[in-house]
Amino acid sequence: MHGAGVGEVQPGARRRPRPPARRSLPPGESEDARTERMKDALPIGRVGTLAEAASAVLRLASPEAGFTVGHDLVIDGGATA
Repeated sequence: MHGAGVGEVQPGARRRPRPPARRSLPPGESEDARTERMKDALPIGRVGTLAEAASAVLRLASPEAGFTVGHDLVIDGGATA
């Protein structure tokens, strides 16, 4: 491997717009109720944002991460801590 870093980002629970056909909500649960349920389950007390996931990807792709190889960056609000 010459000059190429390999990394992976595993984003956890985050609120994101999804078309109705892709939503997998339990019967009778709204998007807001789902978000609250996810927030309650996370140590950080909130869901992540798409901007936070994108920031992690940009960090791994940046020159500053040039010595970071084979890293699995989990950004899940502490769910797997």
